[in-house]
Amino acid sequence: MVGKSWKTFQIIQLVIFLIVSVFLLVRTVDGHGAVQTLEVKLISFAVWGLFYLGVLAIEWLTYLITRHFNH
Repeated sequence: MVGKSWKTFQIIQLVIFLIVSVFLLVRTVDGHGAVQTLEVKLISFAVWGLFYLGVLAIEWLTYLITRHFNH
């Protein structure tokens, strides 16, 4: 059961990542009214991607440590 909930959470997190990624790449103006050029969109996506990878690294590290001590 724990493995199934872990996979479900990962899928939901991936869907949220994809939705925000599409939003960042599609929007033409940001919240401050600045026009989003391709360069700015790619920078925003890179920051978002690094944040997501950091969260994944922490989650997987926690998962692996927990799994190591439980076996």
